[in-house]
Amino acid sequence: NGEWVAVKVQRPDMLATVSKDLYVMRRAVEVYQTYIVERFTAQKTDYKELLQLDFLNEATSQMKMKELLESSSPGVYIPKVYSQLSTRRLLVSEWIDGIKLTQASQQDIRRLTKLAQECFLRQLLELGTFHADPHPGNLLLMDDKSKGELAILDWGLVSELQPGDMEVMVSALIHTANKDFARLIDDLVDLKVLPANIDRAQVLPVMQRVIGPYVFQ
Repeated sequence: NGEWVAVKVQRPDMLATVSKDLYVMRRAVEVYQTYIVERFTAQKTDYKELLQLDFLNEATSQMKMKELLESSSPGVYIPKVYSQLSTRRLLVSEWIDGIKLTQASQQDIRRLTKLAQECFLRQLLELGTFHADPHPGNLLLMDDKSKGELAILDWGLVSELQPGDMEVMVSALIHTANKDFARLIDDLVDLKVLPANIDRAQVLPVMQRVIGPYVFQ
């Protein structure tokens, strides 16, 4: 019908190439496991990486988040997916005209940063499903403001949180805001970001030095 679309095509033999790379990484983990944090598991990484290679999963995530976010985050827009044209190695979605945030004015960046913060906090703390790759190339200042201001692209890497983890994340934000870093360590252990046997005496001053200056008074 003459409508412009964005087409994402998987390179030939990509699945085999990535599988080999991940196998090498997993073997390296086994060899050097004494130097790697105990919580790291290569198998989890395998599944996440290979899931990105199935564009039907990406299409499903993009359609789901479009429905959830556009009704709860005014100003945010997610391109529609042409599922009837998409396959495991081909993703067809709506073309969006705009500019990357790295090319936007400081005024636009400040305005859209607040919009993006609210959107991603809603994903993390309310929806429990979130875009896990929000680098500037995936955030677009839209030309067509009738649809929205901020377009979020590339839903190939989407993660989910359990309700218990969402509660701990809220607790972590509160402890960060209050500069209660001792309890923040507890939160990070509960989230499995830090191992349970972490040396708190060493971590606490590092968190105070690194995070403390950036917490609003």
